[in-house]
Amino acid sequence: MSLKEIPIFKGTRIQPYFKHIDFMFAGVFSIIFLVYRVYQLIQGYQSKYQTFEVAEVYYYFKPHFLYLVIGCLVIFIVAKLIAQLLFRFKEKDLAEMIETQGFHNRTVTQKRTEFLDIDIKKTEYDYYPTLFYKRGRKKFILHIKKDGSRFQDHYLELESIIEPMFNCELVEKKHIGRYLRYEFMPLKYKKRIVMNGQQKNNIVDYDTKIYITRQIVWDFVKAPHALITGITGGGKTYFLFYIIRELFRRKAEIRLLDPKVSDLSFMKRVIGADKVADTKGQILKQLREANEEMESRFRLMNESEAYKIGNDFRNFDLKPFFIVFDEVTAFTSTLDKKDLQEMNDYLINIIMKGRQAGVFMFLTAQRPDADVIKGNVRDQLGLRVSLGNLSSDGYRMTFGQTDKDFQPIHESDIGRGYITILGQYNDPVLFDAPLMEQYDFVEDVKQILNKKDD
Repeated sequence: MSLKEIPIFKGTRIQPYFKHIDFMFAGVFSIIFLVYRVYQLIQGYQSKYQTFEVAEVYYYFKPHFLYLVIGCLVIFIVAKLIAQLLFRFKEKDLAEMIETQGFHNRTVTQKRTEFLDIDIKKTEYDYYPTLFYKRGRKKFILHIKKDGSRFQDHYLELESIIEPMFNCELVEKKHIGRYLRYEFMPLKYKKRIVMNGQQKNNIVDYDTKIYITRQIVWDFVKAPHALITGITGGGKTYFLFYIIRELFRRKAEIRLLDPKVSDLSFMKRVIGADKVADTKGQILKQLREANEEMESRFRLMNESEAYKIGNDFRNFDLKPFFIVFDEVTAFTSTLDKKDLQEMNDYLINIIMKGRQAGVFMFLTAQRPDADVIKGNVRDQLGLRVSLGNLSSDGYRMTFGQTDKDFQPIHESDIGRGYITILGQYNDPVLFDAPLMEQYDFVEDVKQILNKKDD
């Protein structure tokens, strides 16, 4: 552990009285108002009277008493509303979370006053967690001490409480000495890409990075191949259109396989019938030709005198070659055992070997059955996305074994889901796919293809 990682300043330590911080905030302003007005009244009294007499002071202050009370009350209410609506003190929420979750030991003693016949309760905390909160520009950080208490297991999985509580997302979780550091980003800062026809459709040479959101970038060379899963109406098709559009901008060779003859088949009129397959024979032919393209690229690179260890397709001016296979699991149900084995052989070969040759597989499915996308193959898929609500088995088959507590996604949040990118987001993170409601995909692709031909 380096010195830079030692959390010297961890932020504000959460205290039990923080659950009343909005009252304290409002009370400070009320007291300031009261002190200021009393000071003004004293100044006025001294300018009017030369001597200090109790009766004169009483009659001078009496008409202002009700005004002071009402003024302090108004200031208190306004300041408390501001604290609740604008500042939204996370310190208060964290203190209340500790209280309601029971992460403490406390003793409540009851005492009777000597002069008044009333009982006074006094609370003393025998144990209270060491939790620090630090606000950032577009994030906030929590440090919690691993103190060996009976609550420590809960501290190790604190994101399951914090994420839905603050409508945020865990960005990083790191053990630093005796502390566990959580970094969260509020979802309001996750900028969604909106496709409205005004985006640049210029050609980009040798750019392998595609922006999924304003913050999330997929480099299809560093994290090759992809799997997109999701329920019907979850936004899977629009996300696929966006990726295809971005691949065309990068001069990629694209083959579209659409066994359901639905969303991608119409692209025959745009990119040519030879690049779109929607029957069993055509789909197996495209997979076989993609496999042959990969092998021929390997021969070209290995036989070249310019080849060096670590070179890939970009060093030989080869275009990325993408096979976009829509609803792959639906296609497998139509195959006999021989054809299924042939298809699986092509998929496995390309996914295992294709990155260096620039041949990539992009799969979509409503449910990624393990019979089609086996665990060892799924682990080689650099980009994995789920859109909409999936079952626990669906999430497991998409992302593998994970301790992620997936938040429910409302049916109106079309395009919202979870994403992992190899080497960047190894645990699923919540995201919003590009919004494409007011966007003409076909016309945009035609313009891109025309520019590519020029």
